[in-house]
Amino acid sequence: MSVISRNTLAGLGWAIVAITVWSGSLVMLRLGMTTSLNAYDLTVLRFGVAAIILAPVVLRGTATARVGLVSLVLLVAAFGAPYVALISLALKTAPASAAGALNPGVMAIASVLMGRMIFGDKIEATRLAGLLLTAFGIALFVQAGGVMATGHLILIGTGIMWASYALIVRRSAVPALTATAIVAVGSAALYLPVYLVALPKQILTAPIMDVLMQAGFQGVLVSVVAIYAFNRSAELLGSVAGATLPALIPVVTLGLGVFVLGETAGSGEVASAILVTIGLALILVGQPAMRWLSTHAARALKRREAANEQ
Repeated sequence: MSVISRNTLAGLGWAIVAITVWSGSLVMLRLGMTTSLNAYDLTVLRFGVAAIILAPVVLRGTATARVGLVSLVLLVAAFGAPYVALISLALKTAPASAAGALNPGVMAIASVLMGRMIFGDKIEATRLAGLLLTAFGIALFVQAGGVMATGHLILIGTGIMWASYALIVRRSAVPALTATAIVAVGSAALYLPVYLVALPKQILTAPIMDVLMQAGFQGVLVSVVAIYAFNRSAELLGSVAGATLPALIPVVTLGLGVFVLGETAGSGEVASAILVTIGLALILVGQPAMRWLSTHAARALKRREAANEQ
C-alpha cells in the first residue's frame, strides 16, 4: 500500500472519530437531560474533567500570553460554560436532531456574515449558494417540526455564540488546542463555585455509571479527542477536505438520535438535514474547492490538447 493511500485511510479514520464524537455529544447531552442529570450537572462534568486534562496547556503560557484579557473573557463566554449550559437547556425541549441542524447551520451562516463585516471576507457565489441552502434547510426543519419550541430559539443563539468564538480565535491567532484549554480552565474556574453554591444539582443522586459516562464523553472525548482527531484528519487529508467535516454533523446527529434515543425523523427533517449538510459543505469549502476544480480541469484540458497534437 502506498504512502498516499495509507495517509488517506488514516485521515478518513480520524475524520470519522471527530464527526462521531461531535454528533454523539449532542445525543449524550439529550440523553443526560432526559434521564438522571440536569444541564448544570452536564456543564460541570464537561469543563471540570476537561480543565484537569488541559490545565498544563494553559500553565505553559506560551500561546496563552498572546491572548488579551478581553479575548480570554469572550472565549469563555462564547464557547464555555454558558454555551454548553444553554445547549443542554435547549435539548430539554428540542430533539438532538434539531441541535445537529440548527447549531452548525446558524454557526456557518453567522460566521460568513461576521467574517464579511469584520474581516471583509468575500462571499463568492459558492458560499452564497451555501448560505441560501443552509437557511432554507433550517426553515424547512422548523416547519417540519411544527411550532418552534424555546429550545429551537436557544439553539439559534448558541450557533451565533459558536461563530463568535471562531472569529475571536481567528482574530487572536490562538492555536485550537490552546483556545480549548482556555475555555475549559476558564469555565471551570468561573462556573464551579457558582455551581457548588447556587445551582440545583442532581449529580449526587444520579447513578454513578451515568456520571462516569457523561464525564468521559463530554470531558475527555469532546474536549480533547475530537479536537486532536480533527487536526490530524486535516493534516492527512488537506485543509479543504478537513474543513468540510462539520458539514456531516446534521446527518450523523439525526441518525444517532434515531438509533440511540429512539427519536423519530420524518421526511421533512431528513430533507432539511441533507440541505443543511450540503449548504455547510459549500460554505466551508467555498472558493478553495472551486480553485481546485478549475486548476485540475485546466490541467486535464491541457493534457488532452497535448495528446491530440501528438
